[in-house]
This record gives sequence, C-alpha cells and structure tokens, in this order.
Amino acid sequence: MKPILFIDFDGTICFDRFWRSLGPVEYDKLQSALFQQNKEMADGWMRGVYTSEQINLFLADILDIPYDLLWQVFVEDAQTMSVSGELLVQIDSFRDRYHTVLTTVNMDSLDRFTVPALDLGRYFDRIVNSYDDGRFKSDHGGTLFLDIASELEAPIQASYLFDDSQTNCEVFTKLGGTACRVDKDNPVAAYLQSLVRTPETC
Repeated sequence: MKPILFIDFDGTICFDRFWRSLGPVEYDKLQSALFQQNKEMADGWMRGVYTSEQINLFLADILDIPYDLLWQVFVEDAQTMSVSGELLVQIDSFRDRYHTVLTTVNMDSLDRFTVPALDLGRYFDRIVNSYDDGRFKSDHGGTLFLDIASELEAPIQASYLFDDSQTNCEVFTKLGGTACRVDKDNPVAAYLQSLVRTPETC
C-alpha cells in the first residue's frame, strides 16, 4: 500500500505560459480577453467544455489575429514548455516507495501536446487532468484526491500534495494528508530532497 505524491503542474514544476511567443502587446490583450473578461470560458476549457481549437478560434476573432498563426504559436508553445529534467529524474526516484501522480487543473493541450513532447508519462504513474475529469482539485472538498487514493489503494494520511495553491493545500490537509505549499522560496525540488531525509517534510 504505497502512499501517493500528488504533484501539481502549473506553478509547481512548470512556469511557462500559453501563447508566450506572441509579441508582448498581443500577449497581454489575449490574457485579458480570456482570463479576465471571459474567465468562465477559461474555466470551462479546464473542465472539458471547450477544446483548444474552439478557444483559439474565439481569440483569433476578437483579437483580429489569423487563426492559423495563433494556433501554430499555441501548439508550439505547448510542446516546448519547460520542466527541469533533473526534477523529473528526482520525481522518478520516488516511485519505488510512492505512487507519483501529476494532478493538474489544465486544458486538453496538456494531454495532446505537452505530455507527449516532454515524455511526462515516463516519470509519473498517472496523469490526472481536470479537462478529462471535469473536476478541480478543491471541488467537493477534494473528492478527486480521495478517488485517486481509493483506486490506487493508497493511504491518504501518508500521502503528500505539492502545489502552489493555498486552497488546494488546505483541502488536502483537511483530508488528512500532508500539503507542501510551493512558492519561489520553497520549490518542489527542495521539498522532495527533504522528504528523502525526513518524512514530515512540510
């Protein structure tokens, strides 16, 4: 009955943005149009309501950018997101003692472009994406964590969450697990290194 290392993606092991290769003016307009003015659409994208094609068509229209150009930038940026190879090897080293589960609130582009390009399946036993599951990690008191633990027959009380979201960390703690809040002063690599020496790392 191995416990689980639940590891977040954005803001935890990766810090790159969608459409980051656009010019700064276009990038700022796009971010505002989607994640501020149409936040419900962005949330729907992360819950499997919209596809990446639909989102890019919407943005191309309102920003007056050719769809083919916007789509090419989107796909190439999704395929070239940066995750430290040393960090992935570090995560992989725990797999004899823990299930490693990449647990992310993300879009279909993660499964379609980022995971295969970075070969993330090589380092994680499971990849759980909100686009496929329809749930955010904090929904319904964190039932997503409990469902994964049940499927893997893993004790939640001995499991860890590494996440940059305070809300997700609080939810996981209430379930009985140990949450490690990731930020610039407390990177996930440092937490994992401490876990080698001291189980109560967080």
